[in-house]
Amino acid sequence: MHARLLVLFNLLLLLLACVLLWETQVIAGILKIETQTTVEVAGELLKVTVNVTNNGTEPAHNVQVHLDTLGQHQDSPIKPQLDSGQSETVLFEKTISGKKKGRYPLTVYVDFHDSNQYPFSALSGMTFHVDEDVNPNLIALAEDITLEKNGELSIEIKNLGPRSKEVLVSLILPKELSAQRQTINFEMNPRSEKRLDFRLTNFSALPGANYPIFCYIEYDLENTHYTAIAKATVNIANEENLFRRFRWLWIFLTIILSAMLVMMIIRGLKKKGME
Repeated sequence: MHARLLVLFNLLLLLLACVLLWETQVIAGILKIETQTTVEVAGELLKVTVNVTNNGTEPAHNVQVHLDTLGQHQDSPIKPQLDSGQSETVLFEKTISGKKKGRYPLTVYVDFHDSNQYPFSALSGMTFHVDEDVNPNLIALAEDITLEKNGELSIEIKNLGPRSKEVLVSLILPKELSAQRQTINFEMNPRSEKRLDFRLTNFSALPGANYPIFCYIEYDLENTHYTAIAKATVNIANEENLFRRFRWLWIFLTIILSAMLVMMIIRGLKKKGME
């Protein structure tokens, strides 16, 4: 009798520990890098100032800022460590001689690592104008998606103008995500709309992470460059714990075993009293 009670009691303790484990949330360090970008065009000089802030709870390591615009790429020096609450400002400068007037896209990437040297990236996109700001006369809308391993990102583009446009669509992704294709060329007829679908793959993103992604729609018309921008958020799905999935079943079994244990203890006490 005592051996059976001991086995049942140990099993009950194990199940109770599992239930408590389900309800316990371990708060790990959070890495959250945010950027603020300002653009100034002075004559033929483009100045881009990027302020990088660590709004997480643990330091970011090997932080480096990258700039992509006007078909060129620039890198900042690497900052070995950016502590929680700390900011770093990076300045990029480049000449823009020979560019058509109008609006152009600009992308900022930030590479960083956690304390285990796992790589992450932060992405931001915007537009700026040279000489004269212009209205692209396009509407571009992207839908937020939740991604496990693969998923479809949809973008709706509408040509509001009375003229056709030869457009270049560029999908800008963080390093953690990939796509089968990221650029598409096509002609949009006047007053028409088109839906584009991009097949995305989770390359190295961790469950629970959120990533902004950007899509640029560009075209030239009468010596002027036009750019519209669409933004969406990709949410990486959390992996569901097996214990949590069957949580209520384990709780029910714990209750049943508890009741059995109490009944056996009562019977044992009664039998002992009768003796």
